[in-house]
Amino acid sequence: MSKKELFVKASNKNLSRNYVGANSFAYALRKQSGKTMRVNPRLQRRGLDAQLQNRFPFGILSLFLVLALSSVAPAESLSKKEALARRIDSILAQARGDKTKWAVEVVSLDTGDTLYQKNPHQLMIPASNIKLFTTAAALYYLGPGFTTRTSFYYDGPVSAEGVLKGNLIVYGRGDPNISGRFTDKPTTIFEQAAASLKSLGLRQVQGDVIGDDSYFDAQYYGPWSPEHSRKWYAARVSALSFNDNCTDLCVSPSKPGQKARISQAPWTSYPRVINNASTTSSKNGSVWISPGGDGSAVVVSGKIWSRKKAEVLFFPVESPSLYAATVFKETLARSGIKVSGKARALDASHKSAVPRGALPVYEYESLPLSEMIKVVNKRSQNLHAELILKQVGYQSRFGPTFEGGASAVENFVGAANIDRDSVIICDGSGLSTQNRASAHSFVQLLRFMDTSAWSEPFRESLAIVGTDRTVRSLAPVVPHGSILAKTGSLKNAISLSGYADGKTERLAFSIIANDFKGDQFRIKQIRNKICKELVNY
Repeated sequence: MSKKELFVKASNKNLSRNYVGANSFAYALRKQSGKTMRVNPRLQRRGLDAQLQNRFPFGILSLFLVLALSSVAPAESLSKKEALARRIDSILAQARGDKTKWAVEVVSLDTGDTLYQKNPHQLMIPASNIKLFTTAAALYYLGPGFTTRTSFYYDGPVSAEGVLKGNLIVYGRGDPNISGRFTDKPTTIFEQAAASLKSLGLRQVQGDVIGDDSYFDAQYYGPWSPEHSRKWYAARVSALSFNDNCTDLCVSPSKPGQKARISQAPWTSYPRVINNASTTSSKNGSVWISPGGDGSAVVVSGKIWSRKKAEVLFFPVESPSLYAATVFKETLARSGIKVSGKARALDASHKSAVPRGALPVYEYESLPLSEMIKVVNKRSQNLHAELILKQVGYQSRFGPTFEGGASAVENFVGAANIDRDSVIICDGSGLSTQNRASAHSFVQLLRFMDTSAWSEPFRESLAIVGTDRTVRSLAPVVPHGSILAKTGSLKNAISLSGYADGKTERLAFSIIANDFKGDQFRIKQIRNKICKELVNY
């Protein structure tokens, strides 16, 4: 018998003799770990147990290697996409039991692959994420360079002495930024107009100052719940808007027991301010505003703590065009132009006061649309969104109304190859709880805009993590600038849709939560954890 045959025979004897010993070692390990483990029969037949008996240290190393490989093999078998899905599922599982409805979709902009979906086609209340459709449609219909004009007209002759024998008309076309947002104070634009008219020789207006907002319809309050009517974010929507159509009141304490001090910016006689607020020594004091009488006044009530800093309150005016006309009349007076008549809005017919064929004596051109939509998406400014919605309705010929603007946006949805059944538009801001959209529709919109001619102004309008306040809760979670998005928030709806820069891919995503109970903090935490996974992808 050859040496090779003798070696094989001896090995087979050792294998038979030492089988029990090797399994006893495996059993000991199994018992100590508390886990069920079986030695693979194929490895037994190949002599592994004999090797464990004859070369004990190598046997231990081999066994541990087998155990280690078996424990990591499932993780290694997961694709990058599957691992992301498991992590997001795990995060969303934290909300189980509270009946929160989630709709989530994540798509790679680089490959087009869908990386994650949960109820992607479920129609949800999107809150302010609807502004993404409004602003995208505005870029589609109007273009980023679109501007509008506020014009000033005379409806009578001006004498050699500078006396206008008629009315001075301020005609608005939906400029949302006649305010102090981009100037040093709210009245800057009106002061420029007054200075121009004075330079043309105007010294007196014998008639009235008329605020003409007939460019849009006369439905000022949107399709919203009455509970919002006294809130600044539900400001009345007028083609002639001033100072976000709100009066700004600063309430300061005096001595306990005395009236609180109130200042108004800008100061104006409309609306009239009634001060019923007092100062208290209690820390629990609070102040609030309510409408007075026929809407021509606002009433400040409550108590403010004597050691508290000033509190600023914003209240929507009932007639934006009267508000603008009043402030402009007062601006004219300060510039030395006397107005014999009054400030007024259009009558109930809502017909324009501008004579046919009249030429403006002064015009102010708005900022371009690319700047307007930054206020809408970065600051989530509702009035500006609604003004843009009606502007879209006017320019697209669907009509300068809430309904006309909504129809124009839905028409854009179809033009962008987005499933029209997945989007229901009722307003431009998302304040209406009748709006509906799916997470998939938002991702479709984001993908369309990413490759469109308006990609740059659209992206620049979104809130940047680390820069803009509306996404400040994400700043401690993800790197600055890694997410560009639009937030959304209502009583029972939280949404976030936008773009995320992952480690290797650019992503478009939409996260919507509806019907949750309790405060929004926990829902936002879950949302933020998902965002962290996206930027690490």
